Amino acid sequence: MTGGWSRVLWLHVWGTIMLVLASLPALAGTGDPAGVRSTSAAIREIVDDAAWESPTFRGLVRDIAASDGIVYIEEGVCHHSVHACLRLDVTPAAGYRILHILVDLRGVLAHRSRLDLIATLGHELCHASEVLGDRSLTTASAIFLFYVHQAATTHSTFETAGAVATGQKIRRELGHGVTFVWQQVALNMSW
Repeated sequence: MTGGWSRVLWLHVWGTIMLVLASLPALAGTGDPAGVRSTSAAIREIVDDAAWESPTFRGLVRDIAASDGIVYIEEGVCHHSVHACLRLDVTPAAGYRILHILVDLRGVLAHRSRLDLIATLGHELCHASEVLGDRSLTTASAIFLFYVHQAATTHSTFETAGAVATGQKIRRELGHGVTFVWQQVALNMSW
């Protein structure tokens, strides 16, 4: 009888440990292993700031983390004279579909405010969410054909009404001031 109770106790303790470990990524916010990532500390700060300040942005990050996708936002230059873009390629790895968003931080910050940059990143994350919402999009050509059907254009860029509306909604949620995290950075640097 003692062996049976110790086994039940062991299973209970083990189950509790597993529940705690499973909740750690959710407690960590946007640092979830599957989701939105960047190798740039500045971009990670912007994403964290945006997720803190905008419920819509936070929802995009949560949706991507719940999908089979990982989206890397990295500094880079897009073609077609835009400041940010979702590259129309996908890399399958370890059961995930990896997408890349490029943002020209020097170009964007020279021409836009930080709040506009957050809205632009939200717009591009909406495009990533569109792609991740269709599990059949596993190649660059499949993504290209998806956008040809979703947002036909005579240009070599694609735009969806959903991404435009999402970027505008995020910008409205942020208001006209600076965001909380940006204020903290400014306070810390004013010594």
